[in-house]
Amino acid sequence: MPLAGCEETPDQTRTADAGLLAAELRVAIMRTSRRVRAEGASREISPGQYSVLVGVVDGARTSGQLAEREQIQAPSMTRIVNGLVAAGFVTREASPQDGRQVLVRITSAGTEVLRQARSRRTQWLAQRVAALTTEERATLHRAALILTEMSGS
Repeated sequence: MPLAGCEETPDQTRTADAGLLAAELRVAIMRTSRRVRAEGASREISPGQYSVLVGVVDGARTSGQLAEREQIQAPSMTRIVNGLVAAGFVTREASPQDGRQVLVRITSAGTEVLRQARSRRTQWLAQRVAALTTEERATLHRAALILTEMSGS
């Protein structure tokens, strides 16, 4: 509700309405995410393979754990892992706790291809951020903090 004697602008109305702002944020986040993923693309790994490498960079996981993390079916994860194994980016090994389970572990080549993809993504985004004003950068910084808090990360 506007203060007495003050008219609300269309931008103020949109930001005051949580539903409208949520819709705008959803679209902006999705478009930005798609673009960042595309900028990090390479001939070496697909976006799905990139995501799996991110999932194992801090430690080995089972294909089931990775499928759950990515919210995909086990056969789809098996195809992704097979491609990563064939490329030499991950290995499979028996779990020391349960020999029936197979762990997926990143290799040094996988770590390097992941580093390169992250670097391309960051460089693309850094170029766009560099073109912004100091005020716009400060706004994005605050937004990044808020979005991180909202996502529970």
